[in-house]
Amino acid sequence: MKYQPKKRNSTLNLAPMIDIVFLLLIFFLVSSTLQGEEALYNITVPDSSIGQSSTQEAINIFLDQNNKIYFEEKQYSSQNIGELFTKIKYSSDKKVKIYADQESDFESVIFLVEKFKSQGFQNISFALREKN
Repeated sequence: MKYQPKKRNSTLNLAPMIDIVFLLLIFFLVSSTLQGEEALYNITVPDSSIGQSSTQEAINIFLDQNNKIYFEEKQYSSQNIGELFTKIKYSSDKKVKIYADQESDFESVIFLVEKFKSQGFQNISFALREKN
């Protein structure tokens, strides 16, 4: 008589694995939306304990640590900044928000402010991260 091992009736419970996958998916979706455009351009804005939030729609300009200017995922330099102003629809009540990296040159920040002022924009602000 041959030896025949008993066949085990084994099942794999996938419910806990599916729960973990959904939790990871939710975590990554939430964390990616919280970073916003600052993460897209690798910009670290300075911390501040003063300031206020604004809900007004703004033109978001990004200045990275290498003093490169970004608007709507396109890179500009100080030489071709005129192209940026042709792309922006002018409105005197439109707010301009500058996201300058804490490592960017002060000269570049002032250059941006002066250019926007010369184009007639009056409401210019800077993005800061609230200190905890």
